[in-house]
Amino acid sequence: MKYLIVLLLALSGLLECNPSLGQSGFNDDRVMLQGFYWESYRHGHTDRFPQFGNKKWYEIVKDNAAVLHDGRFDLIWLPPPSFSGGLSAGYNPKEYFNLNNSYGDQQLHRQMLEALLQNGVEPVADIVINHRDGTNGWAGFTNPGWGTWAITRDDEAFLNPNSEVYNTPVAERGAPEENPTEYAQHGGTTYAYDAFRDIDHTNEQVRRDLIRYLLQLQSFGYRGWRYDMVHGYHAKWIAVYNRASKPTFSVGEYDWDKQAAQRGWVWYTATTPGDLTTASNVFDFTTFFTLKDNKGNYDAWYGFGNGLGLIGDNTDNHPWRNRAVTFLENHDTGYRTEEDGQPQEHHDQDNFENNWQVEQAYAYILTHPGVPTVYWKHYFDWGTDLQAKIKALINARKVAGVNSGSNIHTQNNARERGVYAAFIEGTGGRELYVRIGGSDDDWQPYYSGYQDYREYAAGNGWKVWVKVEGNPEVIQAPLKGSIEIPTYREPADITVDDSLLN
Repeated sequence: MKYLIVLLLALSGLLECNPSLGQSGFNDDRVMLQGFYWESYRHGHTDRFPQFGNKKWYEIVKDNAAVLHDGRFDLIWLPPPSFSGGLSAGYNPKEYFNLNNSYGDQQLHRQMLEALLQNGVEPVADIVINHRDGTNGWAGFTNPGWGTWAITRDDEAFLNPNSEVYNTPVAERGAPEENPTEYAQHGGTTYAYDAFRDIDHTNEQVRRDLIRYLLQLQSFGYRGWRYDMVHGYHAKWIAVYNRASKPTFSVGEYDWDKQAAQRGWVWYTATTPGDLTTASNVFDFTTFFTLKDNKGNYDAWYGFGNGLGLIGDNTDNHPWRNRAVTFLENHDTGYRTEEDGQPQEHHDQDNFENNWQVEQAYAYILTHPGVPTVYWKHYFDWGTDLQAKIKALINARKVAGVNSGSNIHTQNNARERGVYAAFIEGTGGRELYVRIGGSDDDWQPYYSGYQDYREYAAGNGWKVWVKVEGNPEVIQAPLKGSIEIPTYREPADITVDDSLLN
């Protein structure tokens, strides 16, 4: 009977954050997988990259939808969905409304999304709207068609003699780069990106088309947004786009080492001004850097006693951990190769080795607040042992009811022994305990007076225990049900009301 009660409580918690569109607010209990890596677009292009096999990336993801369901992943961050030319990772979007790309054609794209939704996994699209590539030349924009009025005033396309829009009259250009001095700490401007054209978000037609784009993607099967390079335009436009599209999840990639500016950016993304529960999440790069640079130095993992990075940030008495998305690696970090197979400069190795290093780092982010993200390679390519340990950690998190807002209680008696340990509050009276470094001789829960718990996961120098009422045998968190597949709408059939533009 006690097991049934626990199961029903866990299931009710899952049902609360699954379904209708609209961000989850605080205490998000979801776990995300980054569903690609830098070279993923090369799969299925055997003429250029025979070593990557015959399957396009979308087919690979589709074939693993049930594996993600079984692993209890809630969200999957997918690569940029739009056409970006012949072979491209997608970060140079040419035709936003064209959903064929290097990862697969539109039909396979839709099939992948349907498979994910049927398995209860919410697709998150990588939204690249800081900049745009020309379909023709530097600024020949099609689908949707824009003129030079959509490009920020001092873009390099207007200054380079090799550009077809060189010396365009100022009156025919867009507005200057914005000055978000409310939160930016890099000279008070957004970043000009010289690889492609910087988009002028102050233009109403630009915003109208981008909202149409988000609504198109939503009808296609996407439910959330990962906004690329958000330090390149004002946070208030994220609020506009999220108010209009009501994603179930939103996260921004803000300049990597600026935690204070990240807080400011999050604040200004709130769809209801002043209400942090309606704001976008942001990637917690500070936690990433701390874990990466302090492997085995567990004293550094304590921070100020309440977590690392945004997880432990209580500036202005706000629980910023509720807006943190944690991770260990992504497509921009670690090992990456050029198209000839040679390692890219500064990307000749991963940030965590496939041993105790990556295990212990996952033991941290998967037991702590924020929304944790697992990297595709770690789950699918680094062996069944690591996959099983990550799966066990996710299960422990979900059984305990740990979420983005959970409170952390670090253990000083463990710190004195040179290891990291913490008690993380779950929900419904459930508790999670974690030790990283050392062995049970250095710390286990009863050393701090905790009782009635079970071991749920363990590995190379780490262990996790969970306390559930009645202390039942290890249980499995419930699996999510399917999510309704939406009816696709072409952009031409989508009308954006003026009220959504601001």
